Amino acid sequence: MEVAEGIHRIEAPFGDRVNATYLLAGTRAALLVDTTTKDTAATHIGGYLDRIDLDPHRLRYVVNTHSDWDHMAGNGAIRALAPDAVFCCHELDRPMIEDVDRMIDRRYGDFAADHGHDETDEAKAAVRAATETVPIDVGLTGGEVIDLGSGWRVTVLHTPGHSWGSISVHDPRSGAVVVGDAVLGDAVPTAAGAPAFPPTYRYLDTYLATIGLLTALAPRLLLTGHYPVYAADEAAEFLYLSRAFTDRVESALRAELAERSEPVTLRELTTVLGPRLGDWPVEATAALFFPLSGHVERLVAHGAVDTGRDADGHLTYRSAR
Repeated sequence: MEVAEGIHRIEAPFGDRVNATYLLAGTRAALLVDTTTKDTAATHIGGYLDRIDLDPHRLRYVVNTHSDWDHMAGNGAIRALAPDAVFCCHELDRPMIEDVDRMIDRRYGDFAADHGHDETDEAKAAVRAATETVPIDVGLTGGEVIDLGSGWRVTVLHTPGHSWGSISVHDPRSGAVVVGDAVLGDAVPTAAGAPAFPPTYRYLDTYLATIGLLTALAPRLLLTGHYPVYAADEAAEFLYLSRAFTDRVESALRAELAERSEPVTLRELTTVLGPRLGDWPVEATAALFFPLSGHVERLVAHGAVDTGRDADGHLTYRSAR
């Protein structure tokens, strides 16, 4: 559907959730933000281009917002559809967007060595099966301006926190910002609106800076990968919820560590804090490894928490004495 002049939201199913990409169709060129997965890129993105009668050769730019497979696994399918398109992403996420095994190891295996948490072999196989990568043509750093024609120019913003290389696309003409997963509210929802799992920001200080940047922009439209379209006041409320959730996590984490006399692992913290922080299913609590690791790493860096190792070699944490 067209959500603003020239800006189209293309929805595809992703399990019980929505996976949204965005097409910015100008007179000179069209820009696609994210590519979903190999199959849905062909059926849903390709199908949408057919329905609005947009020649794939007009698709000049493809931007991946970050290195999660649901945002870049369709790159190969889009390359086949639009062979002349220039594929872009932030340089910091480029190695993982170009190599699915590197993404699995570095992004989804981030907690294996130090915390004993990893994706199952079946989950990894599913990611590989759904993903077709391509070489990235242009590495971005933020600040780049893309000319879509007739005076319509959009700007790439570096909006890290969910990943180091997360980027957004700002359209001053409509006041829209396409953010991918750069901000995540207080839960990632199912298509029906129920909490599916916790917000998976990873790097706390940069995530807070991104929330601040987007709040200062005061977007008239906030366009995300997995949430509804948020207009004006709704966008401001979503950004507020994103910040408020980080405060809740910080408070709950500090209180839990203060009450414990013995060191605790990150796995134990996710289990204990999960029910206090949200109403997502119990099996989704493991997603808290992402935000909790960011919070506890900052506490360690500030000297508020000491680290150790348990008998299995996994990191443990306790309030500094």
